[in-house]
Amino acid sequence: MILADESLILVDESLILADESLILADESLILADESLILADESLILVDESLILVDESLILVDESLTLADESLTVANESLTLVDESLILFYSFSPCLRDFSSPKNLFSCFGKIVV
Repeated sequence: MILADESLILVDESLILADESLILADESLILADESLILADESLILVDESLILVDESLILVDESLTLADESLTVANESLTLVDESLILFYSFSPCLRDFSSPKNLFSCFGKIVV
């Protein structure tokens, strides 16, 4: 589900708010070098884009394409050819600064389970 105002995105039973105040995942979150990677490799946050990965990922000149041509990322946008997900550039500095646990908490501290 994607709301018209891009405020709510549901991906593989995860909840992501466009303002980065809440991300619910499968409790296997890995943070490294200002990137967000879920341990199941279903989501990767790279260069301020959200990427769905299916084991055939190719990064070329700051763009991304999958070998099966089902996903293309360029110019600050992500689109699946089947139109099941369209995510436009909207990430705040919150997700770009995980230099300390305090910064992590400030991004995800509002999570209620």
